[in-house]
Amino acid sequence: MSPPELRTRGRWPPPEGPRVAIVGSRRPSPYGEAVAEQLALELARRAVVIVSGLALGIDAAAHRGALNAGGVTVAVMGTGVDVIYPSAHTVLAEAILKAGGALVSQFPDGTAPRRHHFPARNYTMAALSDLVVVVEAAEGSGALITAEAALDLHKEVMAVPGSVFSPLSVGTHGLLRDGAGLVQNARDILAVLNLGGEVLDDPLAAPGTLGFKLRPERDGILSHLSDVLAVNASELARKLQLPIAEVLGRLTSLELDGAVTRHQGGYVKALRRGKERA
Repeated sequence: MSPPELRTRGRWPPPEGPRVAIVGSRRPSPYGEAVAEQLALELARRAVVIVSGLALGIDAAAHRGALNAGGVTVAVMGTGVDVIYPSAHTVLAEAILKAGGALVSQFPDGTAPRRHHFPARNYTMAALSDLVVVVEAAEGSGALITAEAALDLHKEVMAVPGSVFSPLSVGTHGLLRDGAGLVQNARDILAVLNLGGEVLDDPLAAPGTLGFKLRPERDGILSHLSDVLAVNASELARKLQLPIAEVLGRLTSLELDGAVTRHQGGYVKALRRGKERA
């Protein structure tokens, strides 16, 4: 049940069905963004309402994934519902409303962002959800407050594993060590929600992976790559106006085909025979 003082914009309450909060770092890796977006997309395809906080990073990726699936997503805000924060997400907030989602807040209209508002917002996010998934969270991350709130409310917490070399994995690996459910793909979450069945459109997707759906029109990416200067996946996603999950999937396919290679933290076109990279 939502708090009685909750203020809303858009459709409220959302459609009947499970609600899953996807939360994590404001400064995620490309991997974290891709995972959050893909999980949200696949869950939204099964009529799961995606809940997040409209923040930079993982939150925005989760909202985008739900929208890309034509699903419903709810943004729980640490400001008044008429104050979009960060302001760079004004367009995203409008897209959420246009798609039949909602902006919700426990704070009065006109409330500006304040640091102490966000832990309270995180508790409300957990209260509005049936399950919380954490994707990339450094030690002391606000996403861990959401996870703690979910546990206090006797709700399920799940986490996505990450690199052992990344500080963004400290929080998620701590949750897994303490008994949080392991998320390898959307099926893991759907199983906890008692929603079975096939998730991915691609029947060849391996059940132990996130299963990026690769598309054949790969020349669009190749035209944005050189054979000398490396370009990272996030930059390509912005240039092509595509979800980063799709860009990473297509880059992986191109790499397997020998058309691109990794270089200096990004991607370049594969060298032609006899040509050396500077």
